[in-house]
Amino acid sequence: MLLSGYLKVFHFFYDVVYVIDGGKIKETNFDTNNNISTMTAEWVSLANAKQRKGRAGRVCPGKCYHLYNGLRASLLDAYQLPEIMRTPLEELCLQIKILKLGSIGRFLEKALDRPTEEAVNLAIKNLRDLNALDHTENLTPLGFHLARLPVEPHIGKLILFGALLGCLDPVLTIAASLSFKDPFFIPLGKEKMADMRRRTLSRNSKSDHLTIVYAFQGWEEAKRRGGRYEREYCWDNFLSANTLQMIHNMKSQFAEHLKHTGFVSSKDPKDPESNINSDNEKLIKAVIVAGLYPKVATIRPSHSKKRPGVKVYTQADGKVNIHPKSVNAEEKEFNYTWLIYHLKMKTSSIFLYDCTEVSPFSLLFFGGDITIQKDEDQETIAVDKWIVFRSPARIAHLVKSLKRELDSLLQEKISNPAPVDWQNRQSKDCAVITAIIDLITTQERAAGSSGRTWASAPKGQHIYFNDADDDDD
Repeated sequence: MLLSGYLKVFHFFYDVVYVIDGGKIKETNFDTNNNISTMTAEWVSLANAKQRKGRAGRVCPGKCYHLYNGLRASLLDAYQLPEIMRTPLEELCLQIKILKLGSIGRFLEKALDRPTEEAVNLAIKNLRDLNALDHTENLTPLGFHLARLPVEPHIGKLILFGALLGCLDPVLTIAASLSFKDPFFIPLGKEKMADMRRRTLSRNSKSDHLTIVYAFQGWEEAKRRGGRYEREYCWDNFLSANTLQMIHNMKSQFAEHLKHTGFVSSKDPKDPESNINSDNEKLIKAVIVAGLYPKVATIRPSHSKKRPGVKVYTQADGKVNIHPKSVNAEEKEFNYTWLIYHLKMKTSSIFLYDCTEVSPFSLLFFGGDITIQKDEDQETIAVDKWIVFRSPARIAHLVKSLKRELDSLLQEKISNPAPVDWQNRQSKDCAVITAIIDLITTQERAAGSSGRTWASAPKGQHIYFNDADDDDD
C-alpha cells in the first residue's frame, strides 16, 4: 500500500493493491501581481484522481480510497490548470521572437489556453529589463543568444558572462544545477547532519551557489580515484551521484553550444583559456550578479532577543526568510549587506531558496544603471536608484566611467562573439576587464574590512520597509 503522492514518482510499482488518495497536490503557480512563484496544496483535478485510482490493481484486483466525499469530488476541476497559465512566460516569449511569429501578445491570444494579459506584459517587461528585448519588442543581440540556450533567460545570461569573464567551469556548474536541481538530499532524521556537511562544503563562502561548485569539484576528484571513492564521497556528503552526473552532462552541452556560437575556443568546460579566472571566488559572485540581477535582497541586523542574527528584505516584498536548507540560514555575520538569489517562493512565508552574499562592486559593475547624487552633505552612488552607497566623489565617477566601458565592451562581445584574448594585456577589452576584476578582488577587500568607502546609505533614506516587519521582539 502506498500513498498516491509517492506513486506519482515511483510509477514502476505495478503490484500495488491499495492506494490512498488524500485529494491534495502541491502545485507551483506564478502570482503575476506580485511577480513571485507560489507553492500551495490544491485540490486535485478529476483527471488526477482518475490517474491515482488507476495506480491500484495493475496486476491484480485493487482498491483506491479517496479521502474526500462525493460533494467535494463533484466540485473538482476536470483538469489541472495548464502550465502556460501558471508559470513565468519569459522563455516562451523568447521562442516566439526567435521563430519570428510576430507580436508576443497577439500570438499568445491564439493559444487554446491563453495566459492573462498581465502575465504576458510582465514577461515582456522582465525581458526588457534583462536587455533581451528592445522597446519595439525585437530581440537584442543578448536576447538572440538567450533564446538559443535551453535554459531560462537569467541562467542563460549567467552562462554567457561566465564565458566572457574567464570562469566558465564553475559558472556552468551553477547554471546546470539551477536549471536541473540541487544535488543535495536530506534523509529523514539526518537533517542536522546534512546541514552541517553542506556548511562544511561551503568553505565559509556564504554562497549556496559556490557550495554546489565545491561539492561538484569534490565529486569529480572522488570519481577520478574510482567508484568506491565516489560512492563514499556522495554518501558522506548527502549528494546524489545521478544528479551530479546529470549536471556534468549538462555542462558539456552548454560548453558545446558556446563553442558553436563563438564565445569560447573549446567545447571542454575545463579548457584553461576559458577558466583563467575560475579560482577567483569574488569574480564568480560578480558573474552570479550579472546573471541573476535584479533578484537582490538586503541584510539588516536583528535586534530581537528571541531571534538574533540578521533580517532579510527585498524591495518588492519587505521582510522575507532565507530557506532553512541554505548555508546562509543560520549565518549571523556577513561581510556585506547584500544577497543575490535565484528562486523566491511563497509557501507559508516568502523564502529565498538559494542565495549568495555579494559585494558593492559586484552590484555596481554588473547590476543595473548607476547614478551619482549629492545627498545632503555626502556623495552617493546608486544602482537603479534603490541600491545606494556612500562614496568619495572621485571613486564614484571612476566606477561610473568603468561601468560605461564595461557595458560597451560586453555589448560588442555579445554582438560579435569571440573569446577574450587574455594574453594580450594591451588590448582594450582585456585592459578594461582586468581593471574591473582587480577592483572587485583587491580594492574591495580594504573597503569591506573598513566599512568606509562602500558603506550602504543610512537605513530609511532610499529603501523603505514596513515598520511592522521589525516587530519580532
